[in-house]
Parts: sequence; C-alpha cells; structure tokens
Amino acid sequence: MISSILTFLISTVFSLLISIFLLRAWMYWVRIHPFTPYARLINNITDWAVVPLRTILPTGTKIDSASLLMAFICAAVELLLMMSVSGLGFADGLLLRLPVVALLMTVKWALSLATWLCIFQAILSWINPMQPVMPVLNTLLAPLLDPIRRFMPRTGMIDFSPLVLILILQVLQIALASLMPF
Repeated sequence: MISSILTFLISTVFSLLISIFLLRAWMYWVRIHPFTPYARLINNITDWAVVPLRTILPTGTKIDSASLLMAFICAAVELLLMMSVSGLGFADGLLLRLPVVALLMTVKWALSLATWLCIFQAILSWINPMQPVMPVLNTLLAPLLDPIRRFMPRTGMIDFSPLVLILILQVLQIALASLMPF
C-alpha cells in the first residue's frame, strides 16, 4: 500500500514538473512575451532550476536548452525513484538505458502536454473564445495547427484541425509507448 501511495505521489509531482519545464521551453520557442501573466507564472515556478542552468548552458534563439534539460533530469529522477520504490532495483540493465528511457518519457510528456493544451483550447473556443488565455494558447498551438489547416478543407465555422492534431498526437503516443521498456 505504501509503495502504491509513493508511486502515485512521485508520478504526480514529477509529471507536473516535467510538464511545466516543457511548457516553459515551448513558450520560449514560440516567443511568448515573458511579461504576460502566464509566462511570468511559469517562469516564477521554474526559475529556481532553470536560471542556474543558464549560466552553464547557452540559450539559443529558439531553444531553451536549460528548460529541456531540466525536464529530462526530472524524467530520469522519476525513473530512478520509481525503480527504487517499486522494488525493481536497478536490474535488467535498465540503469544503462536510463538516458534513453528518460528521453522517451520527456517526449511522451511533450506529446501529452500538446494534447491537453489542444483540448483546452478547443473547449475554451466553444465556451468563451475571448478568454485572456486564448492568445497564449493560439500562439502555442499555431506551429502545430497551421500545417494541418493548410491541408484541411474549410468547413465554415467549425475548425476540425484540433481534432486532427489530437488524433496525430495520440498515434504518436501509442507508437512511443511501444518503444518504452515497461
């Protein structure tokens, strides 16, 4: 029972951390202004880890390597904690494959984050498209939705591109799950 509780808590905490670090990197990639309330919130939550890493890792024009590295480190720490709590230990060479599995977990969370943001944007666009968070969501999802919109026929008021994007992201998550060792 205690191992189940610990597994749940570790998974929840690290899933949130990985998602927040990935969201920070994504916001940097699409150039969301850092003084918007949402960017400030994400930056304030993650500055404790990202700012010290930026002294070591250079930040490119489009890639926030410190945030991506923190997401990767969180995935690796989560794996180590889950292996020790579940009793797997470090057998079966999983420790040797830890970097690859942590990278796959980070990609899995990036796909999951994109899926949830797309669902959130679609629901908000139906309920109240004038929400203050909509410009941020539109900017975040534009690089993913715009290529789909170019190939989708116009259907009037209903935009089916978020549905297509969610389907693509789910297929990628299924393919990625087949690469995971557990």
